[in-house]
Amino acid sequence: MINRMAKKLLLFIGLLSLFVWNVEARKRNLLRLENDTILHICSNTPVWRYSELNEPSVPLFHSSVVIDEGVDSAWVYISSSYGIEPPMRFVSIPSTLKFFLWESLPIEKIQLNPKNPYLRWENGALYSRDMKNLYYWHSGKNGDSVFQVPETVENIWGTPDGHFSKVIIPERCKKATCIIHCDTLIVNSPHFLECLDGDVMSSSYLYCLSDSAVAHILMENLWNSINWGVRSIDRRDIHCPNYDIRKRDTSWMRESYRMTCVLDNGDTLVGADSIPSGREIESVKIEGIADENVKFNKRYGEDVYRFYVATYDTLYRLPLEVFEKPEERKPGPKCSDFGEVRDSVFTIREGVDSLPYLSDRPSSFRKVIIPKSMHYVKEHITCDSVFIYSDSLDGAYYYNWLHYIDAHYYYVENEQLYLSLKRWLIKSNQSAVAYCPNADISKRDMTLQQNTNKPVWKKNAKGDELKDLTYRTVSSGTGLRLEIEGMNPQDLYVYDCRRKRFLPRNNKYGFFEFINDGRTAELEFAVWTYDTLLPLQQKDTLRLLKRDGTPWTGGYDLEECVLYYVPKGETERSLLLSDKPLKIWRSGDTIPRRYTNRLAFGYMLTNGECVLSPRLEYNVLCLDKRNYLGDGELINVSDNIWKVPSQYKKFWLGDVTQPCEDCYGRSLPPMHFYVGR
Repeated sequence: MINRMAKKLLLFIGLLSLFVWNVEARKRNLLRLENDTILHICSNTPVWRYSELNEPSVPLFHSSVVIDEGVDSAWVYISSSYGIEPPMRFVSIPSTLKFFLWESLPIEKIQLNPKNPYLRWENGALYSRDMKNLYYWHSGKNGDSVFQVPETVENIWGTPDGHFSKVIIPERCKKATCIIHCDTLIVNSPHFLECLDGDVMSSSYLYCLSDSAVAHILMENLWNSINWGVRSIDRRDIHCPNYDIRKRDTSWMRESYRMTCVLDNGDTLVGADSIPSGREIESVKIEGIADENVKFNKRYGEDVYRFYVATYDTLYRLPLEVFEKPEERKPGPKCSDFGEVRDSVFTIREGVDSLPYLSDRPSSFRKVIIPKSMHYVKEHITCDSVFIYSDSLDGAYYYNWLHYIDAHYYYVENEQLYLSLKRWLIKSNQSAVAYCPNADISKRDMTLQQNTNKPVWKKNAKGDELKDLTYRTVSSGTGLRLEIEGMNPQDLYVYDCRRKRFLPRNNKYGFFEFINDGRTAELEFAVWTYDTLLPLQQKDTLRLLKRDGTPWTGGYDLEECVLYYVPKGETERSLLLSDKPLKIWRSGDTIPRRYTNRLAFGYMLTNGECVLSPRLEYNVLCLDKRNYLGDGELINVSDNIWKVPSQYKKFWLGDVTQPCEDCYGRSLPPMHFYVGR
């Protein structure tokens, strides 16, 4: 009988251990969504940042937070994505929660389970049951509220909601891990030092009984001003009845000091006044001064370390300096090694083949004379005028000589160099003057101006001929080809009258690059002949059409990002250029499952036109079958076609950016989609 009972007991223990092992091995989900509005915290979050769940951003669609039963600690930090702050209606706290740290959006209401033996809600604040810990508190709507922390509170957790007119800290309070935004902060505790760091305390006026706390603030302010030139609070805005500057200790002051520095590679230097280039000082010991009172710094852009001694409320600077040795540089060539400089005129000697970087070269010369023997220019030359007698010049580092000489006037004897220079000046929109005594202007073909044929335009994608410049576009960047009968395409130039510049040409593909804003552009044409541009009689207007054939209205102002279906045999570009109807889904729409295998990302403009999206990376956050938030994924779409994974029932697309010509782009709200049958 006893053996039978022992066997049953052993079997029960084995099954129990197996069950417990499986529970521990199973990964618990952190978050779950209910009806897309309620966020459930399903497991303990001792150190958790919502924004770090799926970097760089997580879309917020919930208006309430429910901490599930069984969770005993929750540290919640919800960052507002793209400035979108959903209203946080309430937070529900279960009976099992012991620790609660809220650093997030304001809460309209906290619902505390009445069976919770660890927490209590009183006068708009959440405390531990014994009133020793303050977890959440908020100010009045107008910022004119006064908050008196109860006398029993010893620790303040979490950042309080809002700005207060006055906050009073009691005598027993020792710690606060938060920023207290208020006009006046009154601290009656002599131990309240940790939260009074200059980076944490945010008030216009401070009353504090602890002189050590005030001295700490003043010293931190002084150190920040030495390092960064920034102070968080002025001495005149602090009142401390026990403040006594006689507590400053100066007994260590003497004429000489013995200092030992430890470098980042472990080397120890005693009494040194310099360290090798590229090394940093890790720690310092000064004989007769406590290690915790020694401070040192090297300001940004400088190569000298300075040393200070901290005492009470101030810092004394020591008469010690350690310099970082500059890198040893070999003496470089000088101007005198290659020629003569007189009255800012640099005459390079005959026989010099190449011109390297010159260590004593001034920022600019009045005149530079390049001899016939010179063939290579390896460093930039800036001057008012340059006289080039060489028959051939070349540059270095994949650039030709035109990138290295910058002048207002060019005298070039060689005809080919002169012609290359003239082309370069036009391409780079420079107004410098170039002269060549060997140029023959009779080689200019003036008959080109008699050509009255209209230009023939071709789309870059298909090569379809266009009789005029009315065409359909799929994005704000457009490339079109130009051909005129009897002319070399490389000799044709297009001038944008509205922007007052020549359009750049893509040398690889041979088309002109337009950056359109949806408005018409008046274009003029010119042809290059020998060393000059001849204006042509042809003029045209660049007009855009929408997919329905109507004239383009408005610019390229973005309204939102969308998904659209691309049938097999089509690309996103060919579909947008066609007359076929589009199946488009906006944020919040349900996408039928049969269309989720070929989706493209597009930009919906304010004029109702869908254009290509140049953005190729999106952050995806999805829900599984039980509505648990997964870790998400980063998708990189090389051809802009995406297949939604079969397990996705709902998903979000974040980190969407609208590109701009003159900035990094504008962040857009995340997109939210459902997957239907």
